[in-house]
Amino acid sequence: MSRSRATAALEFALASPLLLIILGGAANFGLAEFYRTSLANAVEAGAQYAYMTGTGVSTANIKTVIQDAMGLSASAAANLSVNFTGSSPGVTSPGWYCITGTGPTVATSTQGTTCSDGSPAGYYIWFQATYTNTGLLNGILTATNLTTSEPVTVRLQ
Repeated sequence: MSRSRATAALEFALASPLLLIILGGAANFGLAEFYRTSLANAVEAGAQYAYMTGTGVSTANIKTVIQDAMGLSASAAANLSVNFTGSSPGVTSPGWYCITGTGPTVATSTQGTTCSDGSPAGYYIWFQATYTNTGLLNGILTATNLTTSEPVTVRLQ
């Protein structure tokens, strides 16, 4: 009888680490999906704030809105970055643009300009928020770190 108990204890000791890694991986996946949807919702809140504020919007305020919408602690906020210049198709920095055609074609413009399709030039801002989720093990297994990005282009006027 004691022999079968010792065998069971040995099997449990050998199987437990594998079971913990599998359960931890499943929990990390769920946490990564939570942060991905949180980031998407926070970028939406930032875009809505920018739209409601208009051309005088502050990029620092947009970043604060995104951070607050995600509900990040001070330590987790270090994993969030927001860029306002980058790889948007044509809208590389806040400013006036004409966006026309089926490409669409994006051309830098000035306030009050009429675009080639007859529409007025618009003031656009592009930004991208990126969050790195370090997972439940906080980077012990670096393969569990996941970086998620959400870009948005908003016409402010």
